[in-house]
Amino acid sequence: MSDPSTNQPNSTTPFEMTPPIQDPVPVLEGRPPTPSEAALLEYGKQLMLKSVETALDFHKTMLGVSATFGTLVTSLTPILIWGEKDAKLPMPEGWLLIIPPILMLLSSIVFAFGYYPRHAALNINVVDEIQRARDEVITSRKRLAGIGLGLFSVALLLTVVLTLALRRGVV
Repeated sequence: MSDPSTNQPNSTTPFEMTPPIQDPVPVLEGRPPTPSEAALLEYGKQLMLKSVETALDFHKTMLGVSATFGTLVTSLTPILIWGEKDAKLPMPEGWLLIIPPILMLLSSIVFAFGYYPRHAALNINVVDEIQRARDEVITSRKRLAGIGLGLFSVALLLTVVLTLALRRGVV
């Protein structure tokens, strides 16, 4: 509240009602943006905000997928190869069947690291620090997504190749 005689804020009131802060209207070349430019600016803003969230959702989804496929690979491969659940693994080539589940487990661990929250000590008043922290998170999650997806893909491919090779008795 303000004192009407001096038009100054009343010092006895600890809180003033201020209007909400609105996004500044960007000015392009000394003029307000056209509707299409404003739409592009809004799209850029949403893209910037959603980029971290999208990577997080990808890691969350792939964590479940890789864990599920790892379980299926471990339990179904002997059935697909030898036709029975309790088949004994042949010693010379049976050890190869442990590789796909290990790769699936590793991909799950990598996706879990990508999903794990990041903590950074930064000053929210310094835009460069915020940008640097955001870029580090995006780069880290992108790298982990590539590694996890690579491990997952190799595990699936190796499962198919080993299953077909052992089924035919090639190995």
